[in-house]
Order: sequence, then C-alpha cells, then structure tokens
Amino acid sequence: MKPANKLCVLVLLCFIGACGGETDNSEPPSPLTDIEAAIQLALNWRLDTRAASNTAAYRLRPLIIGERAYTIDTSGLIACVDIATGRKLWKYSTELSALSGLSGNENLVIATSGDGEIAAFQIVEKGLEPLWETRVTGEIRATPVVNDDQVFVRSVDGKLQSLALADGSQQWVVSRRVPVLSLTGNSEPLIDTQLVYAGFDDGKLIAFDRRSGKIRWETTISIPSGRTEVERLVDLDGQFLMRNGIIYVASFQGRLAAVVAANGDLLWTRDFSSFQSMAIDDDAIYLSADNSDLWSIDRRTGSAFWKQDVLHARKITAPAIIKDKLVVADLSGYLHWFDAADGKLVGRIQATRTRNYVQPLIWQDSVLTLDQDGIFSSVSLQQ
Repeated sequence: MKPANKLCVLVLLCFIGACGGETDNSEPPSPLTDIEAAIQLALNWRLDTRAASNTAAYRLRPLIIGERAYTIDTSGLIACVDIATGRKLWKYSTELSALSGLSGNENLVIATSGDGEIAAFQIVEKGLEPLWETRVTGEIRATPVVNDDQVFVRSVDGKLQSLALADGSQQWVVSRRVPVLSLTGNSEPLIDTQLVYAGFDDGKLIAFDRRSGKIRWETTISIPSGRTEVERLVDLDGQFLMRNGIIYVASFQGRLAAVVAANGDLLWTRDFSSFQSMAIDDDAIYLSADNSDLWSIDRRTGSAFWKQDVLHARKITAPAIIKDKLVVADLSGYLHWFDAADGKLVGRIQATRTRNYVQPLIWQDSVLTLDQDGIFSSVSLQQ
C-alpha cells in the first residue's frame, strides 16, 4: 500500500469512528425534548435481517421494488421482505463483502463488494439466480445506478464507469485524481436522458455523455481551503437531486449549490457542510448539516426558510418526505417527525435501538428504516 493511501485509510477509519463509534469525543448529543400535541405513531413491524454487521454497514440502504424490499448485510446475505407484513420471504447468500446497498429493477438486483466485485442476479419466484459477475479496480461504497440498459458505478479510486446491464461488460471508464485525504463514501451518479452527473472528492461536479463517457461540462462546487489536509476536505459525497433541470448538490466543509443541468452554470451557492442525501419538494430542499441541524432551503434562491437544531449532534440521517412531514432517524434508533412548513418537531418513536445511517425509505403511508445491526422496521402515522 502506498504511503498516501495508508494515510487516507487511517483518516477514513477515524472519520467512521467519529460518526458512530463508542469513543466519540465530539460534542454530546442534544437531549430529547418533550413534544406538545405529538402525532401518534405506530410500529407496524420489526425484522432482524442480519447475518453479519459492523461499522462499515453505514450505506446498506434497502432496495424497494413494488411491494418487496431487498436488504443486504456485510456478509452479502440478501433478504427479501414483504413490506406490508414484515415477513421475510427468502434469503440468498452472495458471499460478497458488501459496503453499499442493492440496486436493480423489477427483473434483477445488483450487489457489490469492498473488493470491487459487481454481481447481477435474476429475481425468481423464491430467490435469485446468478446472471453475471465482474470486477472494478477500486472499493465500491456507492450504490450502482441502473438506468435502461446501463449500470453506472463509482469507486473510491476516483473512477466512474458504465457497464452493460445485459452482461456486465465495460462500455467506458473515466478517472479523476483522488486527494490524499477524502471521506469514506462516494455519491451515486445522477442519470438524465443523455448525461450522467457525478461528484468527486476535489469538489467538482462533472457531466458526462452517458454513451461515450466524454466530458460535457464540469463545475467547481467547493474549493479546498485551510492549511491541513483535513481542513481541505470538500468531497461531494451527499446524494444530489435534480428538479426541473436544476441539480442541487452539497459538499463537506464547502457549499450548497444549484446548478443548471444543461451547461453547469451556477444559479446560486451558499456556505454549507453536509455529506448526506437531500429531499426535495416544489418549494424547498431539505437536508441535514454535518452537525445534525435540519434545514429547509428555498430551492429557487438558496435562502433558508428555517433551521431546526433540536437534534443537534444526534447524528441524524438525511431527511425523507412523507406527505407534509419530514422524518429523520438518529443515533439511538429514534424516528423524529417534523412539519415541513415550519420545522416544528411533531412526533417521535423509537423504531430500533442502535444508530440508523441510511436515509429512511417511504412506502405508501409508512416509513421504513434500517439500523446498523440490520434491524429493519416499519412505522406509520396512527389514524
């Protein structure tokens, strides 16, 4: 291992520990506060999906296809769950050391490993059947994106590549320099009709032709600053979103920006630090800052509608939108519900006992969440 890579690995491990370890020396989490006139929430079901788990499981977001959810743990065990009942329908061992969640469509699922393996499996009545397997050069910590007949894969060595969905053959690959230090994850590529957008560890957002891999434009979201390598981290690790031809992207220790998808022009920027996904509606983008303050930002101007700090330092997930509410999960397995209009805390329920890393999933009128121990749960508003 090269010295630079050793240093990178060391800092990344420290970062993971700061996110979820028992010896965290950062500021203590805010205590839970009473909620006036709280909405009534119900735990529909709770299911143990794990066979193996560890602190690397922080990106194992479940995949929802129709009325079924597919989970994977760090040993590569895939479980198929009936979402309505919480009943495990079947399980299948891929034997992959997974560090990211599953992707796929109604016909197949794709799993990856920390060793750069990518494997596709056909969905059959009571399990999976192998279709193809290939390998890339870097560790995979971002969920691949399946779109039409292509699979787009980001790896931690700065590469983005397109694979043929039919057989896993490589169509093209592009590579960007990775700084000496970077955060542990990568954002998933965002796919449009003709372009694929990817964020990189140097603070740049780049649009590539989805068929050829040629660069169409690149835009700097954040410029590294500071005297130390840690201060200069500006990774675009949070999942960005697109609405009406505008891409919204946030960087760690950098900026939040609105970018014109057609040409990369910046509409607005504001100082912000986040490494998580966002949620969006017609008026606002909602995101969790790296200190666990929850924000609502006017997506047209970049000004703040509101900021909620009641969960400060509770290591909350990215928010999800359910009707007129926002929901986030925290370090103790609580789901917190907020009014999207004003940020008021309106409800809370403890769905699991340990930390949730992944953004909650919405299925019909219920919220699905998965904790670091592989406990999968469903919560809904009690009518």
